[in-house]
Amino acid sequence: MGGDTVTVFNRLGDMWYPAELSGVQARLRRGTADGSMGPRRDDEMTVLAPFMPDRAGPVLGGRTYLPPKAWRAAADPDRYVTFDPGPGGTVLLAGRWPEGPVPEGRWPEGFYAHMDRTADGAFALTAAARYEALPHFELTGR
Repeated sequence: MGGDTVTVFNRLGDMWYPAELSGVQARLRRGTADGSMGPRRDDEMTVLAPFMPDRAGPVLGGRTYLPPKAWRAAADPDRYVTFDPGPGGTVLLAGRWPEGPVPEGRWPEGFYAHMDRTADGAFALTAAARYEALPHFELTGR
């Protein structure tokens, strides 16, 4: 589908677990919108992530996809990936993450707030859709 790489972070307790997805198509849109308090950032990233169908579930980046509740119950979250839109769910980062799991408390403001403040390509996942005809997930982050 593409030649981009995106790192997906999922939170379990006090840890954020990264999963690198390569071979995806990532589209970035930069913009601003008028808000009641003045202009606000209105950036968005859409990721088309192909998967390989498997009996255990779709496989992306060498990891089996699990729905969010099943992922949180898994004994080894590093072996799986999930997409959990909403506060504290999934964070998308354009590019590779050079480290392993990250503790939420590493930065006083928390992981997502730090990434949002310091990384140009960090987005909170707002929507995830799965398509079977051409097997892929479509992920949207703002």
